[in-house]
Amino acid sequence: MTDDTNKKENGIEPTPIAAPADALTECERLRDEYLDGWKRAKADLANYKKEEMERFAAVIKFGNEALVKELLIVLDSFDLGIAALEDANPAKHGMRLIESQLLEILKRQGVERITASPGEQFDPSKHEAVGEAPSESPPGAIVEEVGRGYVISGKVIRASRVIISKGQK
Repeated sequence: MTDDTNKKENGIEPTPIAAPADALTECERLRDEYLDGWKRAKADLANYKKEEMERFAAVIKFGNEALVKELLIVLDSFDLGIAALEDANPAKHGMRLIESQLLEILKRQGVERITASPGEQFDPSKHEAVGEAPSESPPGAIVEEVGRGYVISGKVIRASRVIISKGQK
């Protein structure tokens, strides 16, 4: 009994042998399909690695944001303490030195103060209007800064609180 007869008896139909040219064409098509899939998977992995590195860099850059926000409260207390002391008081000089050291440490961590000078135009991306006052400045200009703002690596972590002008007195 031949193999073909045995296969027919077991209910298995033998597959006809394709022409060698057809088989080669089919193999080339499969090869190209698998190669394209592999290339896409490789590109997807490269993109994933790049995105993860960017996320990791952001975590490193902004990971200390909560700590910085807590330290800003201490910095505000220094400002209040310094403002309460008389100029002739030697403690005022010491407090200014400590404040400058704290600012230097924060600066090394990427923290900078937001400037909000009187006359400067109000910018909602970095200023928070807490009031309006009549002023010689044009409407919408900053009249006074009542709370300092800070950025960390270009990201606003606390907006400057300002009073803006509502126009002529």
